[in-house]
Amino acid sequence: MRQTNISLATLSTANPGVSPANGSITLPAAPQETEAASPLKADRLPAEVQTILATRICDLGLRIEGSPLEKHVARLYRELQQKRLAHFHPRCYLTDEWGCPSGEPVIGIPLYLADSRLAVLERELNDLEGPQEIMMYLRHEAGHAFNYAYELYRREDWGRLFGSFRRAYRDDYRAVPFARQFVTYLPGWYAQKHPDEDFAETFAVWLTPGSAWRRKYRGTPAFAKLQYMDGIAREMRSRPPVRPRGRPDVTVDEMGFTVAEFYERTLEEQPTPAALSSENDLAEMFRPRLRGRGKNLPAAMLVRQHRKALADSVSRWTGVQRPIIRRLLQDIELRAEALRLKSDVRLEAINLVDLATYVAMLALNNLEQRRKQAAERRRSREKPDAR
Repeated sequence: MRQTNISLATLSTANPGVSPANGSITLPAAPQETEAASPLKADRLPAEVQTILATRICDLGLRIEGSPLEKHVARLYRELQQKRLAHFHPRCYLTDEWGCPSGEPVIGIPLYLADSRLAVLERELNDLEGPQEIMMYLRHEAGHAFNYAYELYRREDWGRLFGSFRRAYRDDYRAVPFARQFVTYLPGWYAQKHPDEDFAETFAVWLTPGSAWRRKYRGTPAFAKLQYMDGIAREMRSRPPVRPRGRPDVTVDEMGFTVAEFYERTLEEQPTPAALSSENDLAEMFRPRLRGRGKNLPAAMLVRQHRKALADSVSRWTGVQRPIIRRLLQDIELRAEALRLKSDVRLEAINLVDLATYVAMLALNNLEQRRKQAAERRRSREKPDAR
């Protein structure tokens, strides 16, 4: 799994690019973005955060040891010990995002979780993971690492239960909500994305203390996968891994670009929505519905205050990539600010229900459009040249 969580926000209003002199970040204007939007400026960040924008990541001295991450990694190792997996101790390292390089029994953790200054920057640009989310990602990535350490994906029984490890890996997958042959753990019905993800999610549910997986999944096709996981763990308790050590992809010590350049590069690689919000829809959503004098707040503020909860919820129930949803929410915030839309505090609950439903429909529409575009690209590549 590779998780990218950086939003499309700006840190200065200069021309697009990175300024080596002050480490400021700017982005090209988003599609249909309005001039009335007020970008986040570097001078709004705490001084200690501003000072590291022009610093190379390899010079920050980032380490898991002694950082806020250390206790979470230690907890993961304790949970593995409690499952009596004495020979399985995957190495964790800091990198650009959550991930486990294919075939390598190591766990990559986002660098911003090891430094309080980077955490502030990440929270301003996106939505920082909390302790529960960090443990969920760690268990999921440990599932990949366990699969690779013992090369389970090569076994026939693994393939019969989870599917072909060589199946095409696609970001824009169409999930079937509430499918009983899959466990649910990470948002977006993530187990349905690929057999490798199915196993990692199954491992995470099995590993999580108090998950009560026997009671929760009994009578479902997913129960057989959890039983397999439990059985394979018992089988491997006394065996050393086939691959005891893995190779990380990119570590923080190898990152010679600055903090500003890192975020600029990440933002450029984000997926772009196929369609954005409509000004007419937003004006209708936030139109006055009650008589009398109510207290009005900017609608953009309402979106901003609830952006993490909205992004988490919509991603969880639609299966659409979270960066797409964050981009849609940003567009709604920008347009609401440009149109000077107001939200009556007496209607906040209704506005939030409307907003969540609207973003979910936009996200699903984007998923379908992106899948069609990908299919058309594949057909064009497969079409023989006309002679």
